[in-house]
Amino acid sequence: MKKLILGSALMLAFSVSFVSCKEATDKAKEAAETVEDTAKETADKVADETSKAADEIKETATEMVDGIPSFDDAAVAEYVKTYDEYVSEYKEAAESKDMTAFAALGTKGQELATKSQEVMKNLSADDAKKLTEYMTAKSKELQEYATKMTN
Repeated sequence: MKKLILGSALMLAFSVSFVSCKEATDKAKEAAETVEDTAKETADKVADETSKAADEIKETATEMVDGIPSFDDAAVAEYVKTYDEYVSEYKEAAESKDMTAFAALGTKGQELATKSQEVMKNLSADDAKKLTEYMTAKSKELQEYATKMTN
């Protein structure tokens, strides 16, 4: 009788341990799947952020090389391109101290001022900030050229 009870208890212990092992294996698989899903989500987020950062770096590098920021509005981009050409002509006139060229630039400057009012009507906040920074930098350049011309 002792052997029968002892044997039954031993069988019961083995069956419980097999069930427990199966449950532990299932939980381990679930945990592994959760970790894998989380890793994929994290990798996707990192890839998105990296792509955004790369785009921002590319845009900044282009601006640094060209000196002209990029704008969402094509009219603003065209205005800035025209203004940059005006600054280049102003620089050439100042360096050569050509007063005739300065007279022509006065008219072009007035036209650009009028055009700037039209362009600024539809600016986004980001474009307005970029344009303000650009115009401030170009104004400083123009002042430097004017100072060089008078010296």
